[in-house]
This record gives sequence, C-alpha cells and structure tokens, in this order.
Amino acid sequence: MSKISNMLNMIQILKDEKIHSIHELSEKLEVSERMIRQYKLELEQSGIYIKSITGKYGGYQIEKENNFLKLEDIVKEEMYIIMKKAIKNRNKIEIQYKSINSGITKRIIHPAELFCYIDKWYVAAFCELRSEIRLFKLEDILEYKILEERYDDKIKIKK
Repeated sequence: MSKISNMLNMIQILKDEKIHSIHELSEKLEVSERMIRQYKLELEQSGIYIKSITGKYGGYQIEKENNFLKLEDIVKEEMYIIMKKAIKNRNKIEIQYKSINSGITKRIIHPAELFCYIDKWYVAAFCELRSEIRLFKLEDILEYKILEERYDDKIKIKK
C-alpha cells in the first residue's frame, strides 16, 4: 500500500481510542516499526496529534478531542489528504469556491499549507484569479480537481 493509504489506515485503527502498540500497528499495516514512528511524526506535523503512552502496555492512541476527527463532520478526510499530496507534489488545484463576497467562483490555486483554526480547516494558497495569497476554508470548497500542471516557488504577484 502507499504511504498515504497506510497513514489513513493507521488513523482508522487508532480512532477506537484504545492503546495500540507500535508492534501491533506495524503488523496490521505490514510495515516496520520504524515506519510507524515515521507515520506518527508526519501525521503530527500535519496537525493530527497522536498520544504516546510509555511502559509495558504502552503504544499510540488518538483522543476524541483531536481536531482531525472533527474534520469528518465538516469536510471529507479525502480532501485533506489530497490537499496534503498536492502541497507535497506542488500540483495546481482547480476549485469551485463559495466566497461570502464573490459568491461561487472557479479558481486555480497553488496550495502551500493546511492548518486548523477554531475547529475549521483552511488551506493557504496562491490564487491565480486574485494573483495573491489567500486562505480557503476547506468546507467552502465545493468541487476540486488536482491538475497535472505543477507550480513554481517563484510566483509573480501583481501590485
């Protein structure tokens, strides 16, 4: 399985709020214990916090209060993962976005970062339509499509 699939499966396993040993997770996901530790680190860098319990019966656990779990009620986990993949690979994304001021618009964005603020998930991205960096609330993205075209770090912002 791919790394993203394994990390999603790890989240699914940990959602039961039980403590799962690193060994148990590595067997279920058919990867090394070192990879489980790496997945935990990458998930935490993405804002998905996994509790580490030490000792004989220790392991990993996700608590109910975790912000990522609230993502299910607002947007699909799939969109979050797709955005993370697009950020990593620098793919442009075509979105249909519902804005308070502009209504529904079609935009091409260059996603740079995902973050959670007051229980809402956002993507910070360069917007080709506005030619500036904008924040897009994930729940207001009505449709999205990852484009094959990649973006460059050096963007030209109109002044």
